[in-house]
Amino acid sequence: MSMIEITASDIFWIGAMDKIEIGLIVMFLFALFLVFMAVDSSSVAIFLFALLLGIFSMTAWVFIPSSKTLAAMKVLPAIVNNQRIQGVAENALELTERFLKEHLESQLDKKGLHND
Repeated sequence: MSMIEITASDIFWIGAMDKIEIGLIVMFLFALFLVFMAVDSSSVAIFLFALLLGIFSMTAWVFIPSSKTLAAMKVLPAIVNNQRIQGVAENALELTERFLKEHLESQLDKKGLHND
């Protein structure tokens, strides 16, 4: 099993994702402003540039993960695929089942309903 490591670079990018997202929204709003300016001045070149900029920024905004999503993408596979953590979960399940069985038997004994 390969262990997933989180590097300093990963931590940087996880933290930077929200700022990148804000930057893309600002870029889209700027493109929208340019579209209105281009329509007002009848400039086809500025209109096309603004349109492409707007399409690019919105597409990037949709497909770039948020900080929370990127963190989950890095951390969850490491947790889910970790054999030690899975072993702890199995042990916890066994202990819970044993506790419930013993608790149920003691309750039945108290009520005189337990048949051996």
